[in-house]
Amino acid sequence: MTDYTPKSSALSKALKVVSGSLLALALSPLLTSISTAQAAAQGARVIFLTVSEECEYCARHQQAFKKAVQKEGINLSVKVTNFDPAEQSSQVDQAIAENPDAIVLWPADASAIVPSLRKIKNAGIPLVVTNSLPDLKFSKFWDIYTGPNDKASGESAGQAMIQGFKSKGYGDAGDIFLVVGVPGTPPQIGRESGFREALSSGAPNIKVEGAQPGNWDQTKATDAAASLFTQYGSKVKGVYAQADNMMAGVIVAAQRAGIDPSKLVLVGSNCSIEGVNAIESGSQYASVLQSPVLDGEYAAKAVVDLLNGNPGQAQRYLPQLIVTKENVKDCYYAVGR
Repeated sequence: MTDYTPKSSALSKALKVVSGSLLALALSPLLTSISTAQAAAQGARVIFLTVSEECEYCARHQQAFKKAVQKEGINLSVKVTNFDPAEQSSQVDQAIAENPDAIVLWPADASAIVPSLRKIKNAGIPLVVTNSLPDLKFSKFWDIYTGPNDKASGESAGQAMIQGFKSKGYGDAGDIFLVVGVPGTPPQIGRESGFREALSSGAPNIKVEGAQPGNWDQTKATDAAASLFTQYGSKVKGVYAQADNMMAGVIVAAQRAGIDPSKLVLVGSNCSIEGVNAIESGSQYASVLQSPVLDGEYAAKAVVDLLNGNPGQAQRYLPQLIVTKENVKDCYYAVGR
């Protein structure tokens, strides 16, 4: 799939930082200025329905999105729900009643959102789905999806786990557990599916012995990991946490259990500040790049394109790569360094 990236001074700076890396190769041919938007976007009314302002990734996504669309003179209103599908359904009804020029939607639940997507389509309102991809069999109900390919992200995490086992001398066999995001959300479903498939095909003797939700929250992830460490203890050689902030909780739980995190193969995702710091310190082995800044900018570029009658690529996936200590600087743009 084609990656589609709006150009900004920050992004140009980031590309200089990662010159020669896979990220630069993924982005550089595709730089497109959001400032080329035609006058149709000026003064347009857009409603952004998002899932949370409490998780750092969600907040940074929203900040990047708001900055980009407001630069284009778009009148933006934001409605937030704390991953509550019922509340989001009500918010969609309210948004439709306001008859905006476009809606940008981060689904709280992959399945529960489908009736709302159908309502928006029937109302004739242009729709960008951001970050969390519902089942593609329903793709006729939205115009553009921007964000991660979560299954591919999970596959990359699985490859990193296999790589980490070899790097730490564990070969291709051992027990691991998972700390997953909010159950039923597209990232949780896609990342877990991709991760398990990567292990099944590449190292079937690396066994997932258990999984518990950390709900994208460090404290909840700490509790989930503590329970899993109690259950599996010294058998565990690795952990996949579906976000780096949850991996920070896993590291705390390991230390409390008397386990040295650096001896484990700890694989996270998103390249958040927690992951960058942990990778640099050696307590976390790897993450999978997913920038909240680019995620928000992709969504902004997509809605501007729709308002200008230029929908372009229907699926716009973020670039992603496995990040370890050797290339951790590739994460700096994602965390604002």
